[in-house]
Amino acid sequence: MANEVNIYTPRYLAEVVRQAPVVHTFFRDTFFSNVKISPAKSVDIDIKKGGREMAAFVHPRVGGTAMRGKGYQTKSYTPPLINPYIPSTADNLMNRMPGEDLYSGRTPAQRAAEQLMEEYNTLNDATTRREEWMAVQAIVTGQIPIVGQGVNEVIDFGFTNKKKLEGTARWGQSAANPLKDLDDWVDDVLTNGFTNVDMVIMGKTALDLFLSDTKVQKMLDIRRIEMGLVHPRDLPNGVRYIGHLNKPNVDIYEYKEVYLDDWTDPDEPETKPLIPNNAVVLISSTANYMMAYGLCTYIDDASQQWVSAETSRLLRSYVEHHPDRRMVELQAHPLPIPDKADSWLVATVCD
Repeated sequence: MANEVNIYTPRYLAEVVRQAPVVHTFFRDTFFSNVKISPAKSVDIDIKKGGREMAAFVHPRVGGTAMRGKGYQTKSYTPPLINPYIPSTADNLMNRMPGEDLYSGRTPAQRAAEQLMEEYNTLNDATTRREEWMAVQAIVTGQIPIVGQGVNEVIDFGFTNKKKLEGTARWGQSAANPLKDLDDWVDDVLTNGFTNVDMVIMGKTALDLFLSDTKVQKMLDIRRIEMGLVHPRDLPNGVRYIGHLNKPNVDIYEYKEVYLDDWTDPDEPETKPLIPNNAVVLISSTANYMMAYGLCTYIDDASQQWVSAETSRLLRSYVEHHPDRRMVELQAHPLPIPDKADSWLVATVCD
């Protein structure tokens, strides 16, 4: 039987169900909070890394001793182009919209306005997901692969604070010692990156092995000395708080956001976790890395001249013919830049 609507039967139209996944931006909003919009296509960053030299003792009659200046290094990054669009055809506007009453009396122009917002939200959500993926890649790998139509390059931030456990030292193996590993890695970031980390973000497998480790369970079972507390609870933006350790002094989190990998095999895209299952990230909650946006440019239909806009999002709507259709387009040039060298650490703790 056809799925027909009997207009003579009283009906109640429930609210339309939109099954769009929530966009989580924990990494972008937490660690890349220093937003900079460039007036040019490229972003220049001056990177200066300090040292631990001590001032020398001298005799009063000898005078001072000169210290060698460290200087700085200027790096130029070109934020890649993100440019999704959606074609809107006229016949879409003649029919009832999802959730619209049968006798609403709405005009095609009114439907078009609502559809325009829906389409912009779709484009904006997709761009935001890409920004979050870029932010995670910058931290977890120290690189951002820019792979797409006509582009194939890697933006490398020179990240070196990487660890990989081998053999029986891997978590879940006989010689594993997750608590000592975390304590040593906190010291490593302080030594090499001059930063006190206070957050540990674990992948799913790494977290399971950490919580099931006998040494961890024994430490948390001490009644007279509070060494830590496991108290899982869900937080906003897709993050789950697991608990706190006093030595090292860190909070443990799990981030379960996933993405759709459609470039490895476009015919069979695979859903993957943003944080690899075997990874552990140690980072400061006050990182304040840079979220840079390059200049957006386009040709204005009226003047036929190039126009530039300093903005994180540029929304355009223009008409194409044969067939007639209206295009809704979003342009963005985002680039998360962890501009404090080696101020975090990433470890591979298991297979």
